[in-house]
Parts: sequence; structure tokens; C-alpha cells
Amino acid sequence: MFNKKFLLIIILIWIIALSGCWDRRELENLAFVQSLGLDLGPGGKGVTITAMIAIPPKLKGGSGDSGGGTETGVFVLSVAAPTIFEGFNLINTTVNREVTLLQNSALLIGEDIARQGMRKWIDSLVRYREMRRTLLIFVCQGKAADIMKVKPKLERNPAEYFTDLARITKLSAMFPMMSLNEFLDHYEALAQEDYAPILAPFHRHDPDEYPVSGGSEGGDPKSGADSKKAASGRGEQSQQKPKAAAQTAPEAKDVRMIGTAIFKQDKMIGNFDIYETQVLQILTHEFKEALLSTHDPVRKNNQVVYRLLATRPPRIKYRKRGNTDNFNVKIAMEADLISIQSGINYTNPRQESVLEKHIALELKKRIVRTIHKAQQYNADVFGFGIKVRNTCLTGSEWDRYNWPNKFKKANIRVQVKVAIRRIGVQFQPPSLR
Repeated sequence: MFNKKFLLIIILIWIIALSGCWDRRELENLAFVQSLGLDLGPGGKGVTITAMIAIPPKLKGGSGDSGGGTETGVFVLSVAAPTIFEGFNLINTTVNREVTLLQNSALLIGEDIARQGMRKWIDSLVRYREMRRTLLIFVCQGKAADIMKVKPKLERNPAEYFTDLARITKLSAMFPMMSLNEFLDHYEALAQEDYAPILAPFHRHDPDEYPVSGGSEGGDPKSGADSKKAASGRGEQSQQKPKAAAQTAPEAKDVRMIGTAIFKQDKMIGNFDIYETQVLQILTHEFKEALLSTHDPVRKNNQVVYRLLATRPPRIKYRKRGNTDNFNVKIAMEADLISIQSGINYTNPRQESVLEKHIALELKKRIVRTIHKAQQYNADVFGFGIKVRNTCLTGSEWDRYNWPNKFKKANIRVQVKVAIRRIGVQFQPPSLR
């Protein structure tokens, strides 16, 4: 009888203890980080943490208020600390709510940290239970803190601007979308090197704030070679800008994707531009579609615009011959004709075949150049090592093979076939009168 009473008392104590919300945290007491930026600390020591923290009343908006506006629904705060989590403590010396990463959707890595090595900082974050591995990772040209000052026109939450910008890659394939979990998988597998999209500042030319004479496309000449060409192509008009406007350059209110950061282990060693990134996505079967153009095979001064579509994954066959790793890559794509400037009737079967072979040849040249560039970096971002790993019987055999150092000497043959399936709503070119 005594044992039953004692057991009943113990059960009642458990019920009372376990039913309490001992670790509860009220929403009103939390500061939700929407995106997190990491840069090297002052003097190259420690880390500078930039947190984009939500302001709930401003994020909510009114009933008749659409996205965007003059004010964003976040505020940005930067602190320098020896470690990331000490930085969170420092943030809480000025923010009167507990900092939490439960809603964090983007991790922005400054170029200095990316080139020095990301392992120790990523390892610190992934061990933290609030860190979501589904968040998207970006490498910033320059400092992440500068990129996070963005003021998008269409969104109140700049963190959504980053993630939505990454997801729209399915329409152009000009930049990859990389989650933290995928980044870690590549790092640990040794069969494929890491890569991540690059964010760069973009100077939006607002006529009210930055008057410019003549037609200007607006861009940052420092953000890539393609921007430099565009800037130089504006000719005399760009030289006619008022001196006052040239001396007071606008704040970078937008960002743009300029390609892909290429990693060797955990260090950034180079980059692909937006067109090389399209090849990367074709070979990794991430490519969906993109609008492209090529010079007309018959009338060279004209352009043919087409939509390139991926219909099946690339077929990659691997064979070891002596000390050489041989790969045979077969790529089959479809194309929809969008514009034919020359007026040539490419709906004719004979002419259509000429255009198909021309598009396939141009695409093959681009693929071969991109693979060669990756081999110069000795960074297998395409995943050819996965085929090699499948031939190894044990993990130790794969480790001994040391594929990451053999990729640069691999022999890779590429075959491309393009089939024109659709010709748009105009069957034949308009007849000239």
C-alpha cells in the first residue's frame, strides 16, 4: 500500500513538472533575424556580424498597402566579436529582445571570409539548433554588411528580396541557388566542389535623386567584365554627364547576381560569369530554360533569339584508361525560336537543320570553355567525381584515389544535340513588299 501511494505521488509530481512551459519564449520578447551577414573582423581578426532584424508592425503593412515603399520593415545592425555567438550577445546589449535565428532565410558571406576559408564559421552555425539548413547561402562582392543595406522597391523585407531573386534563376539559369545543407553535402562528399551565387551592389539610377543626361542602362562598372563593356559602349553620352552628378554617386540601393563563386574545399578560388553559370547548371541538371541568342549562321550580322529548354539530364559516361580519367558527356536540348532578324525561313526543314547544328556548335564551344576554366581552378563543381566514386568498392579506396587533385588532368569529351521544336506564333517570316 505504501509503495502504491509513493508511486502515485511521484506520478503527480511528474505531471505537474512536465506540464509547465518552463522554456517558453513569448513572441513579443523575440527579435527575429531575417538574414545574417558575416565579414572578417577589424584587422582580420574575429568576425563582424550583420543582422537584419524584423520590425513586425512595418512588415505587416496596411490593408491597402502593397509590397515595397520608402521604408523597409527591418533594421540592420553590425557588431564585431571574436565568435558569432558572442556577437549575438553584443547585439542584445542594444536590442531589447532576445535575438533568434528561427526565421533566418539567408546567409550572406563576405568575400574576405569566403577567400580565407568558411569552415570554422559554418561549423559554428550548423551546430546551433535554431539554424535552418534550408536557408540560402550567398557570397558577396565586397562586404556582406554593405549588401545588406539594400532598399528594394518591391519588398518591405529585404531578406525576401534575396531569396526571391535566387529562386527566379529557373527563368534564366544565370546564377545558382544553393542551400546551406547542399553546401555542406558538397564539402563532405569530396566528389563535387562547392559553389554559391555572388551578390554585388547595383546602383539604381533614380531620375529624382541622380539626374543623368542621355540614355544610360545603369550599372556598377566594378561588378563584372560585362558591366565594363556596357559602360564603355555608351560612347559620348556617358561623357556628357554633369560633373556634380559624377562626383556624388548614388548609394547602392539594389543588388544583382553576377555569377557563381567557385570553391576549393572551403575557400573561394575564382568565379564563373552568368553565362558560364548557365553551363554549370546544364551539367548539374539544374538548368530549366533560358533565353539566348547567337549570330545567324547565314547572315552573320544578324541575331537569332531562341529559348533553350532542358528535356533530359546530361548523360555522362566514365572510363578509366591507364592513368587517365575519360568522360563522355552527351547533352540533348530543345529550342524554341523567338526572333529571326535576318528574315531567313528557318521553318524550312533544310534551313532548320542548319540552324540546329549551329546552335549546338555554339553551345558546345561554351561548355568546353567553361569546363576548361574549371580545370584550371582544379575544382570539379560539375560533379564528375560522382561517376568516379561509383567505381570504387569502399570508402577508403575512394579516399586514396584523391579525385579532387586529378580533375584538372581528366579528358572530357562533349557532344551536344539541339532540336528546334517550336517556331513561335509566326510560321514564316513576314514577306517584304
